[in-house]
Amino acid sequence: MNLPLMVSGLLVGFMFGFVLQHGRFCMNTAFREVLLSRDFTVFRAYILALMVLIIGANALDTMEIIHLRPAPFTWVANILGGYIFGMAMVIGGGCASGTMYRIGEGMIGSWFAAIGFMLTASATLSGFLKPVADFFWFGPGYDASDPATAKFMYYPMNTETGEPIPVTIYNIFGVNRWMVIVLIVVPAIIFISKGRFKKPESQKGFIWWSTGIMIGLIGIAAFYSSEIWGGIPYARGLSFSGPLDELAAWFTSSHTAHEFQAIAMEEEIDLSGKLAKVGTATWSMFMLAGLVLGSLTSAIGSKEFGWRSPKAQTLATQFGGGLLMGFSGTLAGGCNVGHGFTGMATLALGSLLSLIFIILGCWTMVYFLFIRE
Repeated sequence: MNLPLMVSGLLVGFMFGFVLQHGRFCMNTAFREVLLSRDFTVFRAYILALMVLIIGANALDTMEIIHLRPAPFTWVANILGGYIFGMAMVIGGGCASGTMYRIGEGMIGSWFAAIGFMLTASATLSGFLKPVADFFWFGPGYDASDPATAKFMYYPMNTETGEPIPVTIYNIFGVNRWMVIVLIVVPAIIFISKGRFKKPESQKGFIWWSTGIMIGLIGIAAFYSSEIWGGIPYARGLSFSGPLDELAAWFTSSHTAHEFQAIAMEEEIDLSGKLAKVGTATWSMFMLAGLVLGSLTSAIGSKEFGWRSPKAQTLATQFGGGLLMGFSGTLAGGCNVGHGFTGMATLALGSLLSLIFIILGCWTMVYFLFIRE
């Protein structure tokens, strides 16, 4: 067992789960309440967390302490997957992070949503839904031996080095990344400054701005520890779609990493970057476990823990929402956290596109479920 990997993953996850629960932070709530009640409190916490993460992560990347890895730009999958995910998290009763921290509170419906999420995330990455994902990632007629045949994926190559050029907001405009960061951060600060900074007497837990700062700092810690101790040569950070697929593989595979490496060496197969999908424990899996433990600890400490189960129809609805979240989050290349938080910190164009359509999908379902009625 890789002790630094396990401990760092559990610790980052524990802090993340504790702050999510104690700050009542859910991005589904943040996006939903903007439309439903015109309440920007949780949305301001999200923007503040994102600004802290963008500045901190890019500073570490600039100093080459960590190495950020922007997501590929698969525009069809980003749009379709993001939009479906936005609708699905409303159906499921919470976004990816909101669902996971509510598991620690004893919410049975969130357990059902998480199980559904895990099932279809695994099916889309490595199961029977993978051909569907491949089609929307690459387009018809794609030949894996010839990247130029990809119609829905834009990943330009450096003609001098032969290496792919990340599709980021600053790369497509040919400007320094810090110029883009300043253009994002300045209006964000103006928006954040309009919030109420005094904690209401009736409110339990953390106030929104402290929640936002802490989540941003935890996101930086996740980038750092996932690269330094996570066994991969880049900063993965916080994510859910991929880790839930890895968790499913770990549950269903009895092999160890050493066994797979031995087989790969005998058969001359390159398993670099693939071991997470064949039953090995990853940093992100321990992060998920730590998240639930952190939420449980916070819920018990604030006397908010309790086993609660909704009606059977609601359980079925949340399970269905989880199934849709797993498929669409994986299709989009990330969920609300993978794209809307971690991916946005890398300034990836695909993450920005996915986030826009996650919000639009959320607002669409909020309209049909709550406003139209």
